[in-house]
Amino acid sequence: MRIALLVNPIAGFGFYFNMKDTTNANGFDSKSSISLRAADIFLSKLDISKHSFIVPSGIMGEDLARKHGCRIGRIIKVSNWPTTGKDTESFVGCLSAEECDLLVFVGGDGTARCIQRTLPRGIPVIGVPAGLKMYSGIYAINPEMAAIGVDSLSAGQIVSTQADIMDMNENHEIVNYGTVPGLSSQMISQTGKTEYAIQGIDGILEYVTGSMQEGKYYIFGTGSTCKSIEHELGFDSDPLYIDIFRGKAPVKSDVSENDILSINDGGQIELIISPLGGQGFLFGHGNRQITWAVIRKVGIENILVLSSPEKLQDLSCLYAYMPEAHLPSFIRVLYGYGRFKVMRLVS
Repeated sequence: MRIALLVNPIAGFGFYFNMKDTTNANGFDSKSSISLRAADIFLSKLDISKHSFIVPSGIMGEDLARKHGCRIGRIIKVSNWPTTGKDTESFVGCLSAEECDLLVFVGGDGTARCIQRTLPRGIPVIGVPAGLKMYSGIYAINPEMAAIGVDSLSAGQIVSTQADIMDMNENHEIVNYGTVPGLSSQMISQTGKTEYAIQGIDGILEYVTGSMQEGKYYIFGTGSTCKSIEHELGFDSDPLYIDIFRGKAPVKSDVSENDILSINDGGQIELIISPLGGQGFLFGHGNRQITWAVIRKVGIENILVLSSPEKLQDLSCLYAYMPEAHLPSFIRVLYGYGRFKVMRLVS
């Protein structure tokens, strides 16, 4: 199969600066690149003997393709450094369905939007997740599953379907920017992030706020469900922020991994999170500040997962992409006052 492979090397790098997206390469270190590591994993799991590749020059594809011994059919020249969205658009605009059976990109929603603007007709797309949010419905569950998906497509085992390209705009509203041909498979996220009305969660609010203890630290994750609890406590926060409370009082908003790890908690700390609507990601998408180091500090037993009943009924399982972690196979989800459902956690 003829694959166009595109890597956005700075995708996800904003994690190290507690940014909500990565718009420039300031401070970039290739050794710490989230996307280059994801691309490396993808190629190591792919049966490259079955495929030939069209790649951008240098760090955006050529370097890794050569490292893995890929058969390169064409190299399209792009900027050496720094790379920008215009390089993505230039590369994608040079493709054609006559020479390319599939476009694989490694990046996040910003990269997906560049692709959606310039993708020629007839080329299906699969995303290897490496961004900070990844609300779009174009991504494989993880780089390993992306490789399996590509090989399955080559064998005619899965087909193309339309996938939503979604991102958060400057007003922090999630917007659907259109669709691209994606892949229909359980290895691929079936939908973009789904927004649910905040209803039917009164029991959750009462249960959580009623059980909070003075002196205990609480880390509230991203998303509208967690922010509804903070609102109930008299604090309004951005849905992309992770916040620290002590008792019912806010301590710090928009915290980083290091902020959480520096809490002197004395064993009194709880992480309160909610999965991404429609996708079911609990860790790895949209909350990269919650790392394995954070989970180890908090303790699995001190993680409280929340979901509205409406969101929960659309999820068959929950997902986590945290390769270094040792996560349980099942986790309890609070969906009403003292009401829990045990969900499978696929990691």
